[in-house]
Amino acid sequence: MTRLAILLPAIAAVSLLAGCGPGANATAAAAPPPQVRSIRLAPEDVVLTTTVVGTLEPAARVVVAAQEEGVVTAVAVREGDRVAAGDLVVQLDDRRIRAELAEAEARLLDARAQARRASALRGDGLISVSEADTIRASEAMAEARAELLHTRVSFTRITAPVAGVVLARRVEVGNLASARTPLVELAAGAGLLLRVPVSELDVVHLRPGDKATVRVDALPDVTMAARIARIFPSAEGTTRQVTVELSLVDPPAAVRPGFLARARLVLESRKGALLVPEAALQRGSETPNFVWVLDGDTARVRPVEPAERLDGRVVIRSGLSAGDEVVVEGLVRLRDGGEVQRAAAEAKP
Repeated sequence: MTRLAILLPAIAAVSLLAGCGPGANATAAAAPPPQVRSIRLAPEDVVLTTTVVGTLEPAARVVVAAQEEGVVTAVAVREGDRVAAGDLVVQLDDRRIRAELAEAEARLLDARAQARRASALRGDGLISVSEADTIRASEAMAEARAELLHTRVSFTRITAPVAGVVLARRVEVGNLASARTPLVELAAGAGLLLRVPVSELDVVHLRPGDKATVRVDALPDVTMAARIARIFPSAEGTTRQVTVELSLVDPPAAVRPGFLARARLVLESRKGALLVPEAALQRGSETPNFVWVLDGDTARVRPVEPAERLDGRVVIRSGLSAGDEVVVEGLVRLRDGGEVQRAAAEAKP
């Protein structure tokens, strides 16, 4: 009697455990299929662009240098001043050269007087032809010496060779300026230039004259129109980038040389492209790039070949067609051939 009382609770426990085993799943409700959201693809016209960064420069930089050695006695300009061609920018001490010029001019007067006397004497036959030639040669050398010193005197008055704006003043009064010493730097020409490095993969789509837009970080609300002025003939050996020069014809006055600028270049206008959100593009070990598409209520893996990225979306070069329904949400539990619960498809705008 005691043994039977012990066995009955044990049998009841085994029966209870049996009711919770694998067989119970058959009666339980099956897990619902994953819910997904999809978009239906429609062809779009897209403009493929690239953004590159560079520094604004003047259309031309003109370095005004000394051609004669001398002490600086005056600097007539400062940074930001606008000068016209021929305006004085730097004056050098010219006293020594002017003294040499005065001496040379006196020698020239004497040489000319001797030449006149020699001409009269030669006419009377009192001197030989060779003596007359020697005197005329002395006169010519005196003229050349005086002309040389006139030129050296003019070099002490250093003027702007072109009209422009002073970018840098590199000397002060009292400095000794040697020949070929830069004194002043000018920004000349109209507008500004922007030189930017462009990848070899992108530069093949660009041509001189193509339009572009430029922004500067200092003025984020200002957009400037630009054109490609020229494309350099070779790529840099390490980065494989090619320098592209953009011309900004009429930039705002607040935009200055030296500003950091970002240029948006149009590479290609493509009609009828198919795009999917970047989140929809998946990568796998056997299929490098794929998306999930819906075939009715069934999810299918579709290998694709992606191309350019554009504002959070990816251009699909091959693998999809217009009208395909691509899953964009609920990708985690999907399996190839598995059933899904479809949310309403959103037509592409």
